[in-house]
Amino acid sequence: MSWISKAAKNAEEILSLAYQHQNALSERPSLLMDLPKKLSGDFKYFVAKLAHRDIPVVLDSYQDLKHSVLYLDTNGDGHLSDEKGYSAQLIKHRGFSGEEYRFGPVSVEVRDIERKEETKFYAKTYNGRQLFLFPAAYHVGKARLGKNAYKVAVIDGNFDGRYDKLFSPPVERLWSPGCDSFAIDLNGDGRFNHNYYSRDTELMPLSMMVQMKGAYYSVGIAPDGTALELKKAEPKFGTLDLGGAKVKLKLWSDAAAQYRFYLEKNWQLPAGKYAAIFMELHKRDSSGNEWNFNSSRKKCKLDDFEIRPGETTSFEIGPPFQIKTTAEQSSNTMSICFDLEGQAGELYSPGARRNDRRISEPGFKIIDESGKALESGRFKYG
Repeated sequence: MSWISKAAKNAEEILSLAYQHQNALSERPSLLMDLPKKLSGDFKYFVAKLAHRDIPVVLDSYQDLKHSVLYLDTNGDGHLSDEKGYSAQLIKHRGFSGEEYRFGPVSVEVRDIERKEETKFYAKTYNGRQLFLFPAAYHVGKARLGKNAYKVAVIDGNFDGRYDKLFSPPVERLWSPGCDSFAIDLNGDGRFNHNYYSRDTELMPLSMMVQMKGAYYSVGIAPDGTALELKKAEPKFGTLDLGGAKVKLKLWSDAAAQYRFYLEKNWQLPAGKYAAIFMELHKRDSSGNEWNFNSSRKKCKLDDFEIRPGETTSFEIGPPFQIKTTAEQSSNTMSICFDLEGQAGELYSPGARRNDRRISEPGFKIIDESGKALESGRFKYG
């Protein structure tokens, strides 16, 4: 197959698994030895996390993002006094957020014990307090399977200059799983459709195989991303048993991404390591009411589990639920939230649906040590 490398300036849909989000730091990073020679005084610190090292970053806003400059330690010596600055470029209007600015492309050398590579990326901001990094290019081409040719792409999702990092659970952030990404245009519409919660997604973390119409194909990619081969595969299978629970379930894996609509029985899966990134539980009560609960993607046993050849991996999920509350105070405001915890530690959002209608907000009561009610009210879905 033939490849071309495409600039990623406007490829938001294909880069949605390769974003890195950084908040401004309150203190100067310890690995930063000095600052750029010309600073306005209105600047903020960041640390960009590449695959093999962290690099200090300074964003000088000059009290106006339109004239802001970004400095990065591209050579890894801890000094910014010898680095050039990247000027802001207005790229689009975000409506409610104001204007968005991009810097780069930035070239950084990343090294490990055996090799050194170069990675290129853009940085962007819309408020000066947050930075978003995304790759500056990706490889796209066509792969033929039988009589059909499919548009495919690979993305350097972990910013190491290579295209061979497989997915490995658990997942800390859906938009940045810490591996490379693979896309295939299964429906032939010329795009790579992506939705975290859809069965029809065509963008996924890089894994050993891709599933197409019930068959599996191994994904072989050259480390530099210049060549790709898909070959029919015969994986070894194990079983996932969720105790007969009726669920919609989407899994990322180093074996192959999976989606099952209303899984009720045991599920045969290729051997590998898995993480559940979306789950919707359906449960019928004794009165015949159908309840739907959406997982809120917090850590649980389903975040990191393994399917072994010829073996069954079992989890009990869902009710009986426990209520897990959190409380945060900001100035004079106290925010109290809660989730429903299932048997495997999975958390569900409190806005459950009964017979496809959202139930009313639950009430709460605040009592003192003696049991006297101090305040009462109702939660608000937000």
